[in-house]
Amino acid sequence: MPTAAETIRDALITARRDRSLIETASLPVPASLAEGLAIARAVNRGAGLEDLGWKVGIAEDGTPIAGLMPGPWLAPGAVYEGATDAEIRIEIELGLRLSRDVPLRPGQPYSRAELLSCCDKAFLGIEIVESRLANWAGHVAMPLWLTDAMGHGGYVVGPELDMKVLDDLAGLGCFISLDGATIYDQPAVHGNGDPMTPFLAWANRKEEGLGPLRAGQLVTTGSLCGGVLSPGKGEVVTRLSPLASVAFTLR
Repeated sequence: MPTAAETIRDALITARRDRSLIETASLPVPASLAEGLAIARAVNRGAGLEDLGWKVGIAEDGTPIAGLMPGPWLAPGAVYEGATDAEIRIEIELGLRLSRDVPLRPGQPYSRAELLSCCDKAFLGIEIVESRLANWAGHVAMPLWLTDAMGHGGYVVGPELDMKVLDDLAGLGCFISLDGATIYDQPAVHGNGDPMTPFLAWANRKEEGLGPLRAGQLVTTGSLCGGVLSPGKGEVVTRLSPLASVAFTLR
C-alpha cells in the first residue's frame, strides 16, 4: 500500500510524462509545507528533472517556498504546447541569473545587496502557469500546490534589463494580449512590494529543501500582474512598459 507521499509523487510523475491532468480531489493533502516540498523534490528526482532554476515565494504564514523550473527555457517567439483542457495563466516577472553559488548560511543571513551581488543578469521573464492539477484555482491547499512546483509549466527568458529595475517598480505597467485582444493592462505590482523579498527569504531558508542555489541557475521573483487567465490559445504579447516586451504562442 503506497503512502500518501508516494501516491502524490507517482501521480504527478505520470501526469508530467503523459501531459495529462489529475483530479485534485483524488489526491491526499500533505500534512505540512515541509512535506509538500519534500514530495516535490521526490517528483523532481523521479521524473529526472534538472534544477535549472527556481520560482520563489512566501506562504501566508511567512514560510519561504519555491518550485523547480527545469527548463528548457523558451525564447521569445517560441511555441508552448499545453495539455488538453489545462488552465493556463500568464505571469510577467523579473528574473535573475546567479553568477555564483548561494549556499545555506544558518545564523548569517544574506542581505539584499549581497544577494544581488551574486547575480550577473536581470531580465524580463514570462512564467506560464499550467498545473498538473485540474481545476486548481482557489481549490488547492498550499502543501499540495507545492508538490506540483506551484503550477510551473514553462518559462520564457526575455530581454535583459538593468538590475536597478528591482529597486523601483513605479511607472512600470503590465500588458498582455491574446490574438490582438487585450486581456490585461494594469500597473506593475509585486505581492511582496519588493521583488527581491521572496528571493531573499528563500536564500535565508533554514533547510536546503528542494536543492541548492547554484551558479548559472535562473530565479524568477514572482508575478507583477498576478496570474492572468488566458481565455484560449493563440499569439500572446506581453509587455513590461516601457522597458521590454515578449511574444510567444500558446498551442
